[in-house]
Amino acid sequence: MRTLNFFGDILHLHEKGTSAMTAEVMQGEQKSWAETPPMNPPLRYAIARVVESQTWLDKLGTPLQNWLLQLYGQPGQPSRRIKDMLNGTWLGHALHPVFTDIPIGAWSGAMLLDLAWLNDGSEGVARSADIAMALGIVGATAAAVTGVTDWSDLDGTDRRVGLMHGLLNSGILLTNIGSLVLRLTGRRRAGVALSTIGYLASLFSAYLGGELSFAKGIGVNHEAWEGGSDDYVAVMNVEDLAEGELTRVDAAGIPAVLLKQGNTIYAIGAICTHLAGPLDEGICEDGVVTCPWHGSRFRMSDGSVVNGPAVYAEPTFAVRVRDGKIELRRLDHA
Repeated sequence: MRTLNFFGDILHLHEKGTSAMTAEVMQGEQKSWAETPPMNPPLRYAIARVVESQTWLDKLGTPLQNWLLQLYGQPGQPSRRIKDMLNGTWLGHALHPVFTDIPIGAWSGAMLLDLAWLNDGSEGVARSADIAMALGIVGATAAAVTGVTDWSDLDGTDRRVGLMHGLLNSGILLTNIGSLVLRLTGRRRAGVALSTIGYLASLFSAYLGGELSFAKGIGVNHEAWEGGSDDYVAVMNVEDLAEGELTRVDAAGIPAVLLKQGNTIYAIGAICTHLAGPLDEGICEDGVVTCPWHGSRFRMSDGSVVNGPAVYAEPTFAVRVRDGKIELRRLDHA
């Protein structure tokens, strides 16, 4: 009966939210779409509405974010290499998800081993659970460092959700460190109880992490959905392309940015792979274009990442001039 009441409460909140949004529109107080979670399914709406409305997170997030960005410095500075390393620029893949599976897997294993120990009291099983718990702590620490680095470039509700995710994970990490201490000092049952609480909390935190990646597109390649053609397509008149000026064109469905240097024309994707910033609105120096949003830099000659926070290279194009037209052909996928 309680389960039915819970889902009834969620449905009521969903209906109430719909009415409230209608009232806001009628009263001229409509929120920005960027601050309004999707209405369906009701459970996701309820969670997003609660988490994204926590404005107190901004008071904590703003100074923390400013401190991190100051710590990592600007592109070209030696300290920026640390950020590039933690983002995963050197790997060509976001580094944070490489570590996130370690604590989830290790702590899941520890929980199963704890259940086995509670059943038979085996000392070997207890030691195995402790090892799994310690491995999870190491993995969670690495995930925290890389995660906060990725988070430092977010804003709006994405930043709030990310900060809540990080705060929960930090609390869970401390909880499991406390659990390991209790286990190693002879208070195993108390340690098992503490880690069980942490594990249950990690399920909700993992949901928020999935919301950031799969729903909000944080950490994904934002060129992944763009198309293109295996054949050359005309994009503009060659005489209209100014020397040294970034120019955006459409190449059979994918935005591309052109740069003319002498007799050579370069072309790469125009959407920053990090968070979809417009590269054609950035600046280009020494054949390297800088995204105006977060400072990712890409080499115009081959689309490679010069520095992050982007980790994925830009798609590249073969360029030719025929009958006074610049023609492009996409060479690689995202």
